[in-house]
Amino acid sequence: MNMNINMMLSRYLTQTSSLALLIVLFCANGADAQQRKRAQTTMKFLSTSNYANASAMANAVTAMEGGAWHQFYNPSAMAWSPQKVDLTGSVNEWIAGINYSSLAATIQPLEGRFGIIGFNMVNVDYGELQRTIRADNERGYIDVGTFSPTAFSAGLSYAKSLSNQFAVGANVKFVTQDLGAGIVGIDNQNGLIEQSFSASTTIVDFGVFYRTGFESLNFAMSVTNFSRDVSYDSRDHELPLTFKMGLSMDIIDLTDLSQERHALTVNVDANRPRDYNEQIQVGAEYGFNDLFFLRGGYVFPSDEEGYSVGFGVKGSLRNNQMLLVDYSYSDFGIFSNVNRLTFRIAI
Repeated sequence: MNMNINMMLSRYLTQTSSLALLIVLFCANGADAQQRKRAQTTMKFLSTSNYANASAMANAVTAMEGGAWHQFYNPSAMAWSPQKVDLTGSVNEWIAGINYSSLAATIQPLEGRFGIIGFNMVNVDYGELQRTIRADNERGYIDVGTFSPTAFSAGLSYAKSLSNQFAVGANVKFVTQDLGAGIVGIDNQNGLIEQSFSASTTIVDFGVFYRTGFESLNFAMSVTNFSRDVSYDSRDHELPLTFKMGLSMDIIDLTDLSQERHALTVNVDANRPRDYNEQIQVGAEYGFNDLFFLRGGYVFPSDEEGYSVGFGVKGSLRNNQMLLVDYSYSDFGIFSNVNRLTFRIAI
C-alpha cells in the first residue's frame, strides 16, 4: 500500500515538476523578441481585467474553475460549472478616469450534455478629452474642442468537457475602438480638416483545461486576443495577444481540515503578453463555509502594478438562486488605485 502511494506521489510530483519547468522555459524563451515589441499594440482595453474576484488574485485564474466570468480569462475553465444559468456584471474604475462596464452570461442547454454556451460584452468610457493643434503662440498650441474615445466588444463562448479530466473552450468576439476625430490639416479657408480614427475586427480566445487527478491540482493554458492586425489610417497595428499557463490547487486537500468548511485555493500563472515582459502572477482565495471569501494576489515583475486584495460574499435567494458580490482593490503605484465591483446571480 505504502509503495503504491509513494509511486503515485512520485508520478504526480514528476508531472508537476515538468509543468513547472515548461512554465519557466515558456517565460524565458523569446525574451529579446518581446522587448522589441514593448508598447506596440492597440486596443489595450482587451487586456484589462474587469472582474473583482479575478483581479483580487492578480488575475492568476487560468487554471481555476469558474463560471461565466471566465469567458474573459480562459473559456475552457467554465466547462464544469454546475450552474444552469449564470449571469454576472462588473464595473471597473480604471486609472486616468477610464470606466469599464462588462457583462457575461452562460447557459447549459439540455442539462449541459452539449456543453456550455456563453455571451460576453465590454463597454469602455474614456471620458472627455481636450483636443489641441500646434500654434505659433506663447503656449505653442490652441484648443479646438473636445473628443470622447470609446471602445466596445461583444462575443459568444463555448466550453465542453471531453472527459472527467479534460476540457476545451473558445470565445469569438467582435471588437471596435473609436479614437475620435483628429485634426489633420487646414484648408484654403483656414478651416480645420478632420479625420476619424476607428478600427474593428474579430478576435478569438481559446483554452484547454486539465484536471491532473492528484487531489484538486489543475493545469490550464489559454490564448487571448488572437486576431489579424487592424489599421486606423495607413499603418497596421497588432492586438495584445497573450499566452498564459497556470496551476491551481486547494491546499486544504493536503490537511485534515474540513473541506466543507474551509477552502484555500492557490494559483500560479505564467503570463506572456505580446507587448511587455513576461510576468508571474500569484493569487489565493480562502473560503469559509462557501459563504465568505478573502482574496489576495501579486504580480511581478511590474513597473507600477503590485498587490491586489478583495473579498466576496455569497447568499441564497428563492428557487435555489445564488447571489454573489465581490470587491477588489489593486495598487497601481503613481496611478493611485483601481476599484472593481462584481455582482453575480446563478441558478
